Amino acid sequence: MILKGRGDNVPDHCTLCPSDREATEPTFRCIDCTNAPLMCQDCCVENHRFNPLHRIEHWTGRYFEKISLRRLGLVIQLGHQDGSKCPQPVSGPSKFVIVHHNGIHRVRMMYCGCEASLSSQTGSMHHKWEQLMRNRMFPATHTRPSTACTFQMLNWFHVLTLSSKVTAYDFYKGLERTTDNTGAKLPVLLLSLPQ
Repeated sequence: MILKGRGDNVPDHCTLCPSDREATEPTFRCIDCTNAPLMCQDCCVENHRFNPLHRIEHWTGRYFEKISLRRLGLVIQLGHQDGSKCPQPVSGPSKFVIVHHNGIHRVRMMYCGCEASLSSQTGSMHHKWEQLMRNRMFPATHTRPSTACTFQMLNWFHVLTLSSKVTAYDFYKGLERTTDNTGAKLPVLLLSLPQ
């Protein structure tokens, strides 16, 4: 029952905030990070730059409710493995959908438009689908991708299909329920799975 609320010994300010930033009340938690403390919005976004598909909950004063990292301001930057911002970013679709093993996520994404996305072999810019593949995401289309599946999710589906004969339809329905078990707030998936 302690996990349903804020727990014991809740600090009045975020313990992850750097000393040069004014500490604020910690009202966010990650349910995918192991033993993660409550944190403020800025620290939550900063700590999830390399884990943009983690599931976040926000304390309303009475209970925790789901909130996306996209709503908190996280933008996934492709083409820069160190996590740095691109000096010439190219905007992706406003509601890019990523299917991951922990659910279906709507994210904000920026493609790289600077020299970091130049191919060392051809000297030309990497296409959007190539930038997605380099970040372990398989796009639904190579022309104008707006949906992708992570390699982790595809591997998981492959193993489940071989070991327990799960169909693509049942697997996707399970992902829908993992995302939102009420069925009310699911992102529109722009990918047709065989039934």
